Amino acid sequence: MRKILPISLVSIILFLSCDYCPTQPRGSIFKWKTSAPNAQGFDTEQLNIALNEAENRSSIYSVLVIRNGYIVAERYYRGYSETSDFNIRSVSKSFLSAITGIAIQNGIINSINDKMLDFFPEYDHSGLDPRKQDITIKHLLTMQAGIDHEHNNYSRLYGTLNWIQSAIEEPLLYNPGERHNYNTFLTHLLSGIITKTSGMSTYKFGQEHLFNPLEITIQDWAQSPQGIYFGGNNMFFTTRNIAVLGYLYLNGGEINGVQIVPQDWVEESLKNRMPQQQKGWSWGDLHNGGYGYLWWLGEIRGYKVFLAIGHGGQFVICFPELDMIIATNSNAYVGWTKADENERTVLDLVANYIVPAVQ
Repeated sequence: MRKILPISLVSIILFLSCDYCPTQPRGSIFKWKTSAPNAQGFDTEQLNIALNEAENRSSIYSVLVIRNGYIVAERYYRGYSETSDFNIRSVSKSFLSAITGIAIQNGIINSINDKMLDFFPEYDHSGLDPRKQDITIKHLLTMQAGIDHEHNNYSRLYGTLNWIQSAIEEPLLYNPGERHNYNTFLTHLLSGIITKTSGMSTYKFGQEHLFNPLEITIQDWAQSPQGIYFGGNNMFFTTRNIAVLGYLYLNGGEINGVQIVPQDWVEESLKNRMPQQQKGWSWGDLHNGGYGYLWWLGEIRGYKVFLAIGHGGQFVICFPELDMIIATNSNAYVGWTKADENERTVLDLVANYIVPAVQ
């Protein structure tokens, strides 16, 4: 079992008692093909310089470069390999976005405008801020419910015995829809909603509708003290597996003629939903930033990108104009400051070494 953050013994026991046993893929509807870099429009020498530069950056564990549907470069460092599974941290949120879209298509959830508290009447009481009645599934998807950024409450909420109740009762700093404030426990509410409405765990629903159709293997997924799979965090996948999600979204939710995620959901997910006053920020080499439905948006070296980003340097970066995906895994077990440094390191590698290799 992989190492996890030492929050509490209860959490560790629950993590180890997952209600599934991972299996190996049986042969996907989609299998990666490989190609020489120059056949897909890369300067091979420059791309090798990029891969060697990644080796010099001690936080990076894997780099995978895909163009036109072909793997053109794949490198693992510090003892990891193609079969290594990593804690992808908040890259999990983009998987959860896909699962939510499928749930809506299947009628498990009626609409993104459904009210959050309608799914949790047991936690609706007179002491709640009345604005909680206005929080919708869309607010959870866009991180606009109004609670504080997770930098200020993640450890406290994680340490409670009921993450759903604690997230619902967390004080509002803003009106719902007024401001984007990133918080993983909003996506845990989504996991709780899918668990309630589908009659099965989020893992089993995701396995049936997303992981099994793609035949990608989720090796582990943490659970809350109530046994609800941690919405938007602590999934374990190989680097190739997370790249499949990017490929799926680059192709409108379809792979080899099979529509896995509704095309309109993919399109809606990749529209900038940030409040107007927060749009257009920069972070390292990512510029003109925004946020959709649990996907980050922006530009790298003038190219539009959409990204799944996980704490410490887990990335799926998709360049639609270049038909290119870059997936990385890095050290996920670091504090906030080091995580930011590691993430900027990956963005620098992509912007200043890999993208310039595209001819």
